[in-house]
Amino acid sequence: MPSFWGFDKIIHFIEYYIFGYLIFRCFAGRKSSPLQERQAILLTIGIGVFYSISDEWHQSFVPGRDPSVWDVFSDALGVAFAALTFQGIRKQVGVIKWTEEWLERRKRH
Repeated sequence: MPSFWGFDKIIHFIEYYIFGYLIFRCFAGRKSSPLQERQAILLTIGIGVFYSISDEWHQSFVPGRDPSVWDVFSDALGVAFAALTFQGIRKQVGVIKWTEEWLERRKRH
């Protein structure tokens, strides 16, 4: 793994971006109102940050691992960014759009 300063924070951001996208997908409907979307954003960020804090707390008990506030910060940014960009990414990225439509069709059967 590369060892430049901040690389692990980039990895944290990417992991939690994906995690945030999946959390938000659980709460966001295809036709959600602005209020429902705001609630989904808040729930996504809340759940993602809580999980990040609990993960860092868990690391405090693991030999050779240290908890980090900066990891939580990177995680929180990833989750928040995912929640805020979800609708745009869903519409613009073809493979995600196709996958979600395929999953919706399978769910109906």
